[in-house]
Amino acid sequence: MICAVLTGSTVKSMVAEARKTNADIVEARLDYLNESVEIGILSEIKKPLIATCMPAWEGGRFSGTEEERIRILTESLEFASYVTVELAAKPKLRDKLIAEARKRKVAVIVAFHDFKKTPSIAEIRRIVARESRIGDIAKVAFTANNRRDVAAVLSILAEKKPESKLIAISMGSLGAISRIAGPMLGSYMAYGSLSESKKSAPGQFSVEELTRVFSILMKK
Repeated sequence: MICAVLTGSTVKSMVAEARKTNADIVEARLDYLNESVEIGILSEIKKPLIATCMPAWEGGRFSGTEEERIRILTESLEFASYVTVELAAKPKLRDKLIAEARKRKVAVIVAFHDFKKTPSIAEIRRIVARESRIGDIAKVAFTANNRRDVAAVLSILAEKKPESKLIAISMGSLGAISRIAGPMLGSYMAYGSLSESKKSAPGQFSVEELTRVFSILMKK
């Protein structure tokens, strides 16, 4: 499953981006918005939608309070199929959002990003286990500083149980291969940008590139 990351600075531009992409699913990066208009306009998007509002402390762009951020994500449950919440978010606010998502049958992605390094395999396992207990889909993304870091992330995918849902990404130029190999090893989805200038993470491919590569690799 290929996910197009929407990074428009306005809600209308995100809707326009979603209409143009042939991705299976789209992610609205609400932390990229430079306006406070009603985000409900995103309900015009007809594809399955992931609502994400990544805080600055996790590598995103949202610099407001946690209460405000969780409020935005809670509002997004009206039109989202998935919502992303960080493992490191304040537990009470995080759990309240998850409880509300459960009521609305919105799948919860619990995420952990590190834009500086990759921890040990043992620590990655612990993070994924915690995420899996809290939400429906676990997501980890770590920056690769060497080839062993890339191998560590891919090994987590290789050992996951078939029934578990996990997104594992190795970021940066070294880790770019994980964005191709990961889905082949069972990563739940691949995130792609709409263009070279709209990448939301280092090492990210475009939706067009991912579509082309997977069409070749998945031929029988």
